[in-house]
Amino acid sequence: MESARNAERNRGVQMADTINVVLHLRDGLERYGLERMLQGLDVVRDQRSADDLETAVEGAARAAPTVLIVSHRDLDETARPVLHDAASRGVRALVLVPGGDVPRAGRLAGLACGGFLSTGDLGRTELRHALTRVADGEVPIPAPLARSLLGPSDPAPPRMTPREHEVLPLLARGLSNKQIARRLSISQHGAKRLVANILAKLDSPNRTVAVTRMLSLGLCDHPG
Repeated sequence: MESARNAERNRGVQMADTINVVLHLRDGLERYGLERMLQGLDVVRDQRSADDLETAVEGAARAAPTVLIVSHRDLDETARPVLHDAASRGVRALVLVPGGDVPRAGRLAGLACGGFLSTGDLGRTELRHALTRVADGEVPIPAPLARSLLGPSDPAPPRMTPREHEVLPLLARGLSNKQIARRLSISQHGAKRLVANILAKLDSPNRTVAVTRMLSLGLCDHPG
């Protein structure tokens, strides 16, 4: 009886650590390839596809944690409020981008998304790593996209406090507030306040824009 209860608890832990995935990819070949890679991944609890972005968000919001995978080609201005609504409901969007520089990459800067994944040489290992990072609250961003998003450097970078300078490289690596708090031995509330201050000083609506701006200003080195 005890062994049965232990097995049930273990299954519960395993289920809690897995992720639901919803695909919104209009390119049938791209969707088929992602579906094949998702099959058998130990971190994926369930996967489904939706032709309409709003339908995809609705399906993703009903089960958590959920990562919504979309292609940058399928995103236009109408997608911005939908992704913002998704983020407010706890759905993290993982945007697929090509292996090189993304045309008109600046339009991706203001998107409410959980991270970006390059399709160049994409395999199961890279997909699994990206899914777990996004589900953990990190914000992965490929180096070519970061370079595409970089704007002209301002003549005078904003002044940061010593504590904020400690946060910059951690933010560039995509660490969540909880992880930053653990690294700096401070409270999660303190980490959240520091990140908010950095975003405000960099005039950035989200972490992705903040990272690209801090890199362009030379406030920290690229994480690689």
